[in-house]
Amino acid sequence: MKKFFLILTIALLAIGGTAQAQRSAHAFGAHFGGSTIDLEYQNHRSQQSFLDITAGVFDLDKGFCGQMTFNRYFRQWANWTPDFATWKFWGGLGGGLGFYDAKHGDDGFFFGPVAVLGFGFTLKDAPLTFGIDYRPMVAFNVGDDFSILDRGFRNLGVTLTYRF
Repeated sequence: MKKFFLILTIALLAIGGTAQAQRSAHAFGAHFGGSTIDLEYQNHRSQQSFLDITAGVFDLDKGFCGQMTFNRYFRQWANWTPDFATWKFWGGLGGGLGFYDAKHGDDGFFFGPVAVLGFGFTLKDAPLTFGIDYRPMVAFNVGDDFSILDRGFRNLGVTLTYRF
C-alpha cells in the first residue's frame, strides 16, 4: 500500500511538472493522515466551494473508511506570492462511514460526522495543490459493542491533489 501511494505521488509530480495550470472542476489525489490514508476526489463547485470525497484505510490497517465533506474557502491569497502560488484556507463539514476490525472487541460498522480545516497552496504553473489539514471524525462504532473510536480524532495530515 505504501508503494502504491509513493508511485501515485511521483506520477502526480511528474505530470504536474510538465502541465500548465488550468481551471477545472475536478481534482484527484491522496491524503496521508494520522488515522486515515485515502485516495481523494474533489469536485470544485465554484471559486468558493468544493465537494471532497475520500476512501481508504482507517487506523493504518484495521479498517476501511469513506468520507464526504462540503468545503468552503474562507480566504484565498492570490497576491501573497504572485509568481509561485495561490494560498488557501478552507473548512467544511460532512459525514463518514466504514468498517473496523480490531482484536480487542471493537469490530463493526462505524459512522459519524466529519469536519475539515485546512491550509495550503495551488501552484500557478502546474495544476497541483499541496496542503495540511485536520479531519476529525466522531466515529460511532456499532458491532460487538457500541463505542466511539477515538482514532478518528487523530487525523492531522497532508494532502496532494492534481486538477484535471
